[in-house]
Amino acid sequence: MIYTRTRALPASGAFQPLVVIANRLAGPALLFLVMVFAFWRILLTDQYSWLNGYDMTSQFLPWLQFQAGEWHAGRFPLWSPYEWGGQNLIGQAQPGVVNPLNWLLFAAPLRRGWLRQGALHWWFFLLHFIGALNLYWLARSLGTGRLPAVFGGLCFGLFGFLGSNDWPQMISGVIWAPLIFLFLFRAGNSTRPMAEAGWAGLFLGLAWLSGHHQLPIFVSLATAGIAIALRIPHAILTFAIGGLLAAPQLLPGLAYGKLAVRWVGMENPVGWQDKVAYYVHEQYANPPAALLSILLPGAETHTSFFLGATALVLALWALRTQWARIEIKVLFSMGVLALLYSLGRQGGIEGVLYSIVPLVEKARSPSMAGALFTLAFAVLAAVGLEALRLKPSHPTNERLHWIFAGGVIALFTLGKLFPGNASQLEQRWFAVAFFSLLVGFAHFAARTGRIAQRHLTALLLFAVFLEAANMTYFNMGNRRDKNTSDLLSPMSKDMDVREFLGTLPAPVRITVDDKAIPFNFGDWHGVDVMGGYLASLQKTRADVDWFSPRGLQLAGVGYHVGPTARAEGSKLLFTGSDGVNVWQYPGEPLPRVWLSNATLQYRGPAQFGLMMATESLDLSRTTLVENPVPGLGTCAPGDASLLRHDPGQVEVRTNSACPALLVISDSDDPGWQVAIDGVAAQSLTVFHALRGVVVPAGSHRVTWTYSAPGFQSGLAASALGILLLIGSQLRLGKKDHQSTTLPS
Repeated sequence: MIYTRTRALPASGAFQPLVVIANRLAGPALLFLVMVFAFWRILLTDQYSWLNGYDMTSQFLPWLQFQAGEWHAGRFPLWSPYEWGGQNLIGQAQPGVVNPLNWLLFAAPLRRGWLRQGALHWWFFLLHFIGALNLYWLARSLGTGRLPAVFGGLCFGLFGFLGSNDWPQMISGVIWAPLIFLFLFRAGNSTRPMAEAGWAGLFLGLAWLSGHHQLPIFVSLATAGIAIALRIPHAILTFAIGGLLAAPQLLPGLAYGKLAVRWVGMENPVGWQDKVAYYVHEQYANPPAALLSILLPGAETHTSFFLGATALVLALWALRTQWARIEIKVLFSMGVLALLYSLGRQGGIEGVLYSIVPLVEKARSPSMAGALFTLAFAVLAAVGLEALRLKPSHPTNERLHWIFAGGVIALFTLGKLFPGNASQLEQRWFAVAFFSLLVGFAHFAARTGRIAQRHLTALLLFAVFLEAANMTYFNMGNRRDKNTSDLLSPMSKDMDVREFLGTLPAPVRITVDDKAIPFNFGDWHGVDVMGGYLASLQKTRADVDWFSPRGLQLAGVGYHVGPTARAEGSKLLFTGSDGVNVWQYPGEPLPRVWLSNATLQYRGPAQFGLMMATESLDLSRTTLVENPVPGLGTCAPGDASLLRHDPGQVEVRTNSACPALLVISDSDDPGWQVAIDGVAAQSLTVFHALRGVVVPAGSHRVTWTYSAPGFQSGLAASALGILLLIGSQLRLGKKDHQSTTLPS
């Protein structure tokens, strides 16, 4: 049975459009308001921040800052020059370069060139609200009223994965899933299944643009499962459109992945062709004991399953009263399978998919599949609440609440009697048990006619809000608490060091003491750093020992930032107010660009390393190459000067009496194209990981420009996906019996 609800509106009159709009926005507005209150710590005060985590400050926030700066400079950030001599930014995927939701943040006004903390907080909230709103639409499409749909949206947006995970690129990968499933369900019932499947493809594409592959892989598996269960052959269109729309991220990520190594928790980094060992998956799976976190917040090991007793009982009520509906069966099956998958080997499913389904082995954290459990049961809870409004409750509902509350209260009683075990109990468990006890009485009162059903709905919404107070980013520390680790403040204490570096002769490249400065100093301050905190690195860069004296010389590293010198004989140039100093390395580093007329061939990284260690080899005169470079002259090398060094474009002026090899000590990448006086030339890889080009005799302007491999093709594929989406919406044949718009 599908619920239908109608509301009488004025037959005519000037106010009718306003009434219609207000009627349509009432549910989303209430959802927004309640979620703002749930996120009061970061939205309504300045004492908390979701960014106060090591990975957030060390890696992700500098990525955001760099991209925002590039946007405001009028450049699209495909390449970052500030890590390891330069890195393919979009290829790393996690920075979320082509995620439209990130563009909202990058376009926000800056404060003296810096991202505003308030903008970061509201953007983080927006990701959660979009997820909750999308689940609201899914619940409404299944026939629930506004309040039950708000209830389901709150459960998804505030509990489980979204209520505890602070990685925006992970969150962005799952918040579109409700709309994917909404349109798939419609495709199974509509007279125009291609149109519905097309919309599902749009949102699947947005999920893959998130910046991380794990949640989109899980969402794609669920999408395929729903399509099979509902026998929707048009879901092929969903995957086609989704893949095409996501191509601007997928193709550069694939091209970069084939050239890079990734750190995944194994002893050595892995390449694209290497399978992530299953023992890594076992480490990041939730143990069966984590199932307690469905009812007890904080009882998880990796990813929270928290749903709360209020929502769980309503989900069970939906199963009892609405089991005949195919959507209910599909959602229940998806939720249970996601739960089993998240348990890894002990769930019995994940290992099989790891073995036979492509790319699943790349998703090394099976525990995160628990996000789909929360999604599925949040929808079931909304349907259950709607069923409760139409049919009186059953004594089982209140009994389940009382059993849960009684069990937790008994645990705390035992903790008082045996204090040695009390340390394992969290006080918030008692809080959610107490709320559950009250909800049980509310069910009892509604069933016996002591309160109206509409009052029960309001009480259940309030109970979810109270449970969220004990779940949603519960451990977010107050920055004024001396026991809270403050990772954001140190990022603003090194401005004097950055300002001093700006007074040194450009171009400047440094190394950084990552114990004194754990965050990516280069992306944060716009300084070239040899090093950086990344999840992956191009293999040619990883092959070279850049931190040896010869490696530092080749890379043009002249300075070290840290409390103590990195090399004996370094000269202290500046002392920062926070005890971080600037040291000048002994000896002269090579310039950023130079000309050479002699080459020496090597075979493979091992021989390159031996040649680099040969002190008698003058790196400024002899260039190490894997392949011969014909056409070089024998005259003395000429001059090369750096004219421009932007992230995606470099210009060099050369002057030589004969053909010479121009070397720039920046990372090579297939996306770099070079032109001499506007005429395309052949870019070369020199010194195993740097860029070079043969320039003719005379004076010339050499320009390198960057476009990530696969990006242009991805844009073309995305345009094709949009055309395919538009084509799927064309009204052919019979008129629709079901609208493709979102329900009111």
